[in-house]
Amino acid sequence: MPINFIPNDPLAGSTAPAMRVKTPRPNRPASRAGFVFSNTSPQAVSAPGTPGFLFWQCREAGLAALEAWEVVTGNFLRWQGNRRTLRLLQDAGVDLNAFYDRSSFAFFHRQVGSQVFFSGASTDVVAHEIGHGLLDAIRPDLWDVPFLEAGAFHEAFGDCVAVLTALNDLETRQKLLAATSTLKKKNFVESTAEDLSDAIRRLAPNHNAAEPRHAFNTFQFQLPETLPANGGPGALINEVHSFGMLFSGCFYDLIVKIFAAQSSHTAATLLTAVKAAGALLVAGTRTAVVTPRFLQSVGRGMVLADEQSGGKHRDRIREAFGGHGIMLGANTLLAPTSVLAGQAPSLGRAASIGAATRKDLKDRLGVDKGTRLSVDVTDLSGHRFARVVHSQEVSLGSMDKRLKGVTIAAAVPVLVGDSGGRAAVMGALPEPVSTAHEVEAFVMSLLKNNQIEFGGSKAKTAAAGARKTRRGIAADVGGGGADKARPVARETHRVVTVGGRKVLERVRFHCG
Repeated sequence: MPINFIPNDPLAGSTAPAMRVKTPRPNRPASRAGFVFSNTSPQAVSAPGTPGFLFWQCREAGLAALEAWEVVTGNFLRWQGNRRTLRLLQDAGVDLNAFYDRSSFAFFHRQVGSQVFFSGASTDVVAHEIGHGLLDAIRPDLWDVPFLEAGAFHEAFGDCVAVLTALNDLETRQKLLAATSTLKKKNFVESTAEDLSDAIRRLAPNHNAAEPRHAFNTFQFQLPETLPANGGPGALINEVHSFGMLFSGCFYDLIVKIFAAQSSHTAATLLTAVKAAGALLVAGTRTAVVTPRFLQSVGRGMVLADEQSGGKHRDRIREAFGGHGIMLGANTLLAPTSVLAGQAPSLGRAASIGAATRKDLKDRLGVDKGTRLSVDVTDLSGHRFARVVHSQEVSLGSMDKRLKGVTIAAAVPVLVGDSGGRAAVMGALPEPVSTAHEVEAFVMSLLKNNQIEFGGSKAKTAAAGARKTRRGIAADVGGGGADKARPVARETHRVVTVGGRKVLERVRFHCG
């Protein structure tokens, strides 16, 4: 039996594909990563706003996102933690939000005035959250990186997956080309989560998220901490969702440039461009070195990946990033910048560095003699190096009295390679003071945006409220109860005690 499905967003507009009646996608093969569905409904052509519609809409959107991902990368086998399935919760409570927390993809509802908004009814929003899970599967180390650009990239990656999901649909490509043959104007594909933004606009017209995020934009890179913590609808601010538009802008511009270079401009050649840009995104993401300037690091990884396969799109990648003020200079990653004591690292299946090199690195990084350095092999587009990582603990007590005694760890990587048989630093050597400053700037952004959960009672209450609503649409959907209480925890980080030490850790990515 067919179902109703909105292939983009409920408020994507008249130029976007309308809701269609279609046969639902089959369940994922048991050999691939997939979902555990909740609160299922019989298959039927259900009206928007009903539980039946929401279940099948969210299910179809999630499967469409995985299908688009596999068109770019091949079969997707496991989520983060080597798990085969994660829960897909089409209605997990009352909020204008959606989140990924490593155990589920959760979507919510809220009544604003006379209208109920369901984040799980938007293919944009569902694909964005699936994007967090996909990125976590290929780069789980990014989960706890305490740099704003790493969080911003996570959000941008979700928006990029939403764009990939939209453009994997034939009718969407046809409608998009009818609206803009060059892709160079605002449109329903590069704009994401219009329905959710409309709900936020009705509640808080001046909120930054009251305007949909746009991948077609002219934002120019600035150091995040030089931007304001708050800003009007759609402004570039020092907050991960907003700052992520810099990278999604680079990615969208890359699609535009690859498409423009095609011999013809059809729905088929647009898909060719999307696949090429998507493959470069994934390749660059896999190899990007974690630094405070992570958006640049991913762009450099994309250039190196392209050069390894012939360099067909090298100039387009550089132009796309340069158009947003992000200069790549990718080959500097492969160049030795300073010699180290000892011989070049051993690079077999594993990597090792000599005692003299280890001591020299500790001295230069300003760490104690007893500090552990982990060593592994990293491959940057066919060039193999030793990646030496130490964990720099940053104290947060001076930033807020509630963070007294709390620390956060930043993994600091150094690439070590060969120069004339000697060990040498490849690229830049991290500076401890700068690392601490970047961490503090990130935590300040969390504080200003109320993203840190202090204490455990609030979290337990929120979790209990969420569990109660997972059985279906919450009882207060018609009574405006969400204005009085918030049964869903929204903070992205929390203070916990581990081994007798208080630390700040990430618990989720959310989009509201």
